[in-house]
Amino acid sequence: MRRRSKRRSAPRRAPAARFALLCAGLLCAALPGAAETASVDDEARLEALMRGMASTSGVVARFRESKELALLSTELESSGRFVFVPPDRLSRVTEAPSPSHLVIDGDRVSFHDGAGGDSLDLTANPVAQQYVRNFTALFSGDLEGLRERYTLRFEAGDGDAWGLELVPRSAAMRRVIERVRLDGSGRALERMELVEVGGDKTTTWFEDVRTDVELDAAALARFFPGSGAGAPGADGP
Repeated sequence: MRRRSKRRSAPRRAPAARFALLCAGLLCAALPGAAETASVDDEARLEALMRGMASTSGVVARFRESKELALLSTELESSGRFVFVPPDRLSRVTEAPSPSHLVIDGDRVSFHDGAGGDSLDLTANPVAQQYVRNFTALFSGDLEGLRERYTLRFEAGDGDAWGLELVPRSAAMRRVIERVRLDGSGRALERMELVEVGGDKTTTWFEDVRTDVELDAAALARFFPGSGAGAPGADGP
């Protein structure tokens, strides 16, 4: 991997904090929601977009990510693969600079990297559980539920382009996330910017996005392994 000035690999976080921030990034990266202030045409466009997203059999993409830390003069970069299987299974495989694997499967989260693995029961962590439930609401097309959770601002661009800003309403989420900015085209998310309380900012670019993927049994086992399994191999869906 090419080295750049003022950049290094991400430090390990305490398990609870790491899970919370990873879940926050993943759920907000997945799909757009409904607008808080939108014209009739924009509202209809968003509703159609949500219906299309909610009907997907699966989402597969590659990602590139850059994280700017407010307290350090450094920028952290990573890249890998992202897989979502309705209604509540998500796999994020980081391939560079060092392998790791985050899996959300219903109410359980697991994380594995070169230093070992951790698991979390979401029923015992209300904040992380809220993140994952919000993520599920995005895929289910629950517009009213999204309005209850976020203050949203939608921007229609040229052609199929769109932008959406999300500001969490709940105090629990506001303690971690200041705002999220999503940009995409059609049914594909292309860019996400997550700004945390304190100034840290994570920008993720999504490439080769496929929104109607049906994973076979082998791919499901690779991306959603049992307890104690590490990251999947190089071959993807």
